[in-house]
Amino acid sequence: ALGVGFFSHTQCAEMVPCRPAMARGRAFKLSVCIDTVSLPALKGASVKSSQRPFITVSVGDKTKQTELAEWCKEEERWRFGEVITLEVSPHDEVLISVMRNKQVDLVVAALAMSAECLGEVCVPVASVLPMLAMEDRDVDGIIYATQDVNFDVIKEGARTGRAAIAFETKQAPACYSGAAAGAQRRGWCDVATPVV
Repeated sequence: ALGVGFFSHTQCAEMVPCRPAMARGRAFKLSVCIDTVSLPALKGASVKSSQRPFITVSVGDKTKQTELAEWCKEEERWRFGEVITLEVSPHDEVLISVMRNKQVDLVVAALAMSAECLGEVCVPVASVLPMLAMEDRDVDGIIYATQDVNFDVIKEGARTGRAAIAFETKQAPACYSGAAAGAQRRGWCDVATPVV
């Protein structure tokens, strides 16, 4: 598993997802491609539809969230297949939190409560940049993307699951000669060293 350069917050609030620290730097749009999440304590057969997990992605004071996941019985994991795009800088951290809605069943109706955090991972953008590789996707043009990375989902110091996530951007990193097909990668510059 690719674990170097990634870490989780030691605690995850039950009511509101944690927030990564803001940092200054050159801004660009980074897409977080959320594929699947496995949660041994949350199997699909035992979960009510309204309490299926969803994911929030936060950078600084900006947060976006996915739709509720679909349970894949064959793989025994939750499938998202969603892309969330946020503006980041090389010094930012992307906080990915796995959430679910709390719910109390009453005699007449079900009362929806606030969201519960099931675990999280905090990814320094500087750790993602060296993994980006240039791809020519025909209609979409040149994209700089990583392969799927498997992250441990952590809550209060314990692993609660695994998430398969990739990252991509349309903006060429500083050390590419250009976005035209055939441009050559010459290495990385002007970005922070990945956190170890």
